[in-house]
Amino acid sequence: MDRQELYNNINQKLADNDIEGAVDLAEVAVALGDTHPNLLNLCAYRLEVKGDFAGSLKLLDQALQANPDDVGILSAIGHNWLKQAAPRNALRSFSAALARAPGFAPAHHGAGLALWALGDMKESRTAQARAAALDPNYPDPRGALALLALHERKPDEARAHANAALRLNPKEPAAFLTLATLDNEAGNHAAVAARLQGEIHNPQIAPLQRAPLCRLLGDALDSLGAYDDAFAAYLEGNTIQRRMFAPQHGGDELESAIDLCQRISREFQNEVKSFPAPHQLPGPEVNHVFLLGFPRSGTTLLEQILASHSDVVALEEKPTLNDDISAFFLEQDSLETLLDLDDSEIAIRVAAYWERIASYGLKVEGKTFVDKQPSLTIYLPLIAKLFPKAKIIVARRDPRDVVLSCYRRGFNMNRTIYEFTDLERLATLYGSTMDLAELYFEKLSLKFHVHSHEDMIADFDGRIAALCDSIGLEFDVKMRNFVETAKARDIRTPSAGQVVQGLNAGGVGYWRNYETHLAPATAILEPWIQRYGYA
Repeated sequence: MDRQELYNNINQKLADNDIEGAVDLAEVAVALGDTHPNLLNLCAYRLEVKGDFAGSLKLLDQALQANPDDVGILSAIGHNWLKQAAPRNALRSFSAALARAPGFAPAHHGAGLALWALGDMKESRTAQARAAALDPNYPDPRGALALLALHERKPDEARAHANAALRLNPKEPAAFLTLATLDNEAGNHAAVAARLQGEIHNPQIAPLQRAPLCRLLGDALDSLGAYDDAFAAYLEGNTIQRRMFAPQHGGDELESAIDLCQRISREFQNEVKSFPAPHQLPGPEVNHVFLLGFPRSGTTLLEQILASHSDVVALEEKPTLNDDISAFFLEQDSLETLLDLDDSEIAIRVAAYWERIASYGLKVEGKTFVDKQPSLTIYLPLIAKLFPKAKIIVARRDPRDVVLSCYRRGFNMNRTIYEFTDLERLATLYGSTMDLAELYFEKLSLKFHVHSHEDMIADFDGRIAALCDSIGLEFDVKMRNFVETAKARDIRTPSAGQVVQGLNAGGVGYWRNYETHLAPATAILEPWIQRYGYA
């Protein structure tokens, strides 16, 4: 077969939507020494599907060097970065493609996905609508619009977009996931389970698209009380993610989230004899509160309750101290640098924090400002150094329910979330995080209030009144109406669907449904179960 015939066959397979066949032929051509950018792009796609993002990106960079203005390759690089949970890098690639071809629908679609990951829902919707308008036969933007509408709790709009996408491509994953989610929320659990079990291993569904479908299958089976089968589905989804993201987060040469906690603990105990006295810094007159705790400990629910108070402004878990965390915690012995910060350096970082808050459109002057960041639990010395007068709420829940919930729910992948894909490592991470928290309670001169999720379920007014008292607020009856608050806010955590259903005890002790499966994790959690009074 000569080169032109090979190209013609590849193009025919692409026209027939036989992507795998086209890639097979492209790999043959590249093995024979052909380095045409389109062939490299196809080979990179297969590596990306397998989770070899570095190998895929290497081929795409080679293709881009050969043809720097190829918008298809720029878009492929953008999607590669998206799958590595690097939306800023992705957006740069998509923007570069659009600079060269403003009417290129796939780049608008990719930019919309990146903007969504960055939290800009409005611009994400605009980008997807633009992609759909530019190419009415392109199903992916319709699927993305369906998921956006689902996130915004607009079920009719979500269903309409999903159906439009499926008319163009009956296997479009985002549309398929949207409709299955809507049906599951409507109580059609048996139908959803049957549909997913029939489709979930379709070879057209890429592994990273299969993982959330496994999770949804688990939810449907869980609702049917088929807990063993549900756990099997959760296990499959987590196993897929763990395998796919192992190159980024699982190598022996990489510091895991568990290793990070244990290193910070050692450095903190070695370096900190006493913490410096509070300092006075310019900034807004604000009652500053940080809401922390291990993920799935009830922080999202508590934030919505506090946000319902007339005098509270709450941030929807947006990054506020990421640069500072990188500077003072992510390298060996970097904590020492934090402890040695002088007042002028502290002032610069504090000013940058408040500028960031203002950039989110929040007016906090004269208010109680709640910055909910569960991840900051392990970085509490940073808060103590920059904001020594801040008040700290620590959300607490039965460790078994916390770990089970983290294992069942979907999060954006990073070093910490990677550990959520393995039950025993997840339980170990919980323990390492709580070890740090207890050390901080002892050594830091911050004002802490531990809030029990279960106690609040049993006595809402009493526990919320106590919480308000601890952070300098009067109890506000509006906080009982947190569901309406939640419906009006952009909640981007896995708790969104539960919070809008109101207060209920259904999640208390839910771990008992999975007691056998949780046994190895429970053994690791036992010290914390005992210490926190959940035995």
